[in-house]
Amino acid sequence: MEMHYNIMNKKGANFWDYLIWIGLASILGWAFLKSIGVINTAVWVEMIPYYGVGSVGMGIVYKIGKIMKGIETTNEKVDRVLEIEKRFDKVEQTHQLCIEGK
Repeated sequence: MEMHYNIMNKKGANFWDYLIWIGLASILGWAFLKSIGVINTAVWVEMIPYYGVGSVGMGIVYKIGKIMKGIETTNEKVDRVLEIEKRFDKVEQTHQLCIEGK
């Protein structure tokens, strides 16, 4: 059985996913080209890894924020379910008392 797993299409990639991957690719590409001597010491070329780190950082911060928002939303939903459960228990207890005639 062969499994194909594509990170970019797991849930539909968005701008921030691409930003992270482009940043990582630019850092790795720059490091490789610099190590084999293709890239010389032009100032703007020396700045490429900083741009890469910046874009990766922005993408990661955005994704972490999105995950935190999802956790908060889940917590709110759990709190609502617990509140419904409390009300249901109260109704069930009142119903039981009515059946017993108390």
